[in-house]
Amino acid sequence: MCLRFAALERKLGEIDRARAIYAHASQFCDPRTEPRFWSEWNSFEIETGSEDTFREMLRIKRSVQAQFNTEASYLAAQTMAARSGGHAAKESTEEQLDAMAVAERQAEKGPAFVAAKTTAPLKVDGDESEPKTAVPVQSTNADEIHISDDEDL
Repeated sequence: MCLRFAALERKLGEIDRARAIYAHASQFCDPRTEPRFWSEWNSFEIETGSEDTFREMLRIKRSVQAQFNTEASYLAAQTMAARSGGHAAKESTEEQLDAMAVAERQAEKGPAFVAAKTTAPLKVDGDESEPKTAVPVQSTNADEIHISDDEDL
């Protein structure tokens, strides 16, 4: 999406805005897994930029690559991909392409929340001849601190 947005800004003549979009999007694109992004930004800087902006792009690229090298999630994904012969990386890419399928699978698992409070079990009062009435059982917390309301402040 960022590539398309940068292309639009470029068509409108907003070179600085397009450059800012590339710089923002670069934080999410690993140079080893997203070569298309980096080659497009490289060609953009060659066509429209100066030596300083090209150096800035290369500096950002090195910084982003170092960031992705040290992230534990990236390292774990690379390790899993190496162990399974690249099968996990292929599944991960397919899931990223089909975000709706991922959301549907998560929805099938049921609600992802915990009830705020639980209902207490009911205790039945009365003897056998009378109609029975249900009274909630009060649960007590041994660690609860009781503070009276009539303390002087």
